Amino acid sequence: MTVAATRPRGRPARTARPVEETRSAILDAALKLFSERGFEGAAMRDIAGLAGVEHSLLRYHYSDKATLWRAALARLITDMNAHMAAGWRTTRGQPPLDRFKATLRDYVRYCARHPEHARIMVQEAMGESDRVAWIAEQIVGPQHRALTRLLRPLMDQGHLPRVPLHNLIYMLSAAAQSPFTLAGEVRHAYGIDMLDKAEIERHADALIALLIRD
Repeated sequence: MTVAATRPRGRPARTARPVEETRSAILDAALKLFSERGFEGAAMRDIAGLAGVEHSLLRYHYSDKATLWRAALARLITDMNAHMAAGWRTTRGQPPLDRFKATLRDYVRYCARHPEHARIMVQEAMGESDRVAWIAEQIVGPQHRALTRLLRPLMDQGHLPRVPLHNLIYMLSAAAQSPFTLAGEVRHAYGIDMLDKAEIERHADALIALLIRD
């Protein structure tokens, strides 16, 4: 008779996949399911399955769903900030209006690559929870303060419509995000693939033409 080997409790068995690659796969899967199902509807076992890891390994890296949710959102925002900062550096020395146009175009490209960002924000904003407060404090507040410093001088110079800044920021964000957040609807209604690079650039052109007064 053979005796099955037992594994000690605690750290899950090692796998061939590097730790950072495992965490990245888990966060990618979490973002996808949180954006599709919301926080309550996204089960940890389903996230583990989509990531291709054992449920115990997911739990080892992220002890509960709230911790995983915050880690996934934090990585998404870190990636966005890095993307936007890189574009901002390339426009150093250019007139403020030209820098803003380039920044707006970069943001449209980000929205096209990461429609899960807006979908998660909408999922959470429909309710009232600690997660909404965390989003407002950690993500929305810092982003809107930075945008205010960028937009106010352009508004004073007549390049942007003079409306309350919070209205302008939400209009700008929604306009940049919506055709990618609703990509399936656009495809069925117009036969357009909004992930096509030419369509992404056309949307950026349209937003710049609509919003900015040269």
